[in-house]
Amino acid sequence: MSGMSDEDNKELDVSPSGKSPGHTKQVWMGIGLLALLHLLLFIFPVAFFFISIVQLIYLLPAILIFRKKSGIIQGLLIGAGITFLLNAACFGLVISGNFPL
Repeated sequence: MSGMSDEDNKELDVSPSGKSPGHTKQVWMGIGLLALLHLLLFIFPVAFFFISIVQLIYLLPAILIFRKKSGIIQGLLIGAGITFLLNAACFGLVISGNFPL
């Protein structure tokens, strides 16, 4: 009996940033999901050489499946960005000759 209406209680379920309390957890779940999808590449090891292109094959359907959960989509995109940056850095090392194969 706090004297608060149902509308006031709904406002308490949202953080000041406008996101639900479980949003951060969903972002981490999205990053983890992309890591698991990357692990599937071990079935076809040659796919690691084309990870930028192959990543699109499973990233786009995952985004479409989870389009209602913005936290998971953000996690997937963060993971894709990290993958892209690591791929670009490793490619740069190989091309520059500082990391011979």
